[in-house]
Amino acid sequence: MRTRLIAASLAAIQWLGLFDTAACAHAQAADPFPEVVIAPAPAQSHLAANLVLVAGAGLIGSSFLWRDRANHSYNEYLNETVPSRIQSLYDRTVRQDRLSSASLITGEVVLAAGMYLRFLRAPSAARLGLSLQPERCAVSYRF
Repeated sequence: MRTRLIAASLAAIQWLGLFDTAACAHAQAADPFPEVVIAPAPAQSHLAANLVLVAGAGLIGSSFLWRDRANHSYNEYLNETVPSRIQSLYDRTVRQDRLSSASLITGEVVLAAGMYLRFLRAPSAARLGLSLQPERCAVSYRF
């Protein structure tokens, strides 16, 4: 008798629709997903950033040329026997060595700036936005 009561109550619950089973799932699960349209990113010119990268690489490359000239001047300085020429060769060697160091350091800084401009910096138009929709913020700032 107890089993009949349990069976009758389960049948009544099922008939009233209090529990949905997987076999009785509603048709809303079969609806297709809404299609989300993603706007393509606006095309940007990276000419300035690429020029800065090339300039940095050029400065680094020129530092090796200045180093070779300084080494050549130093070898001349070591082989020279005339005292007046020794001083001018030494001064030229020091000047070329300093130019090599300055060119290398400047090239590295310019190359790092070019990398920042080309790969890390966000487009300037996307930093500040104004949106007048009820589900969005009015003003947004991105840095």
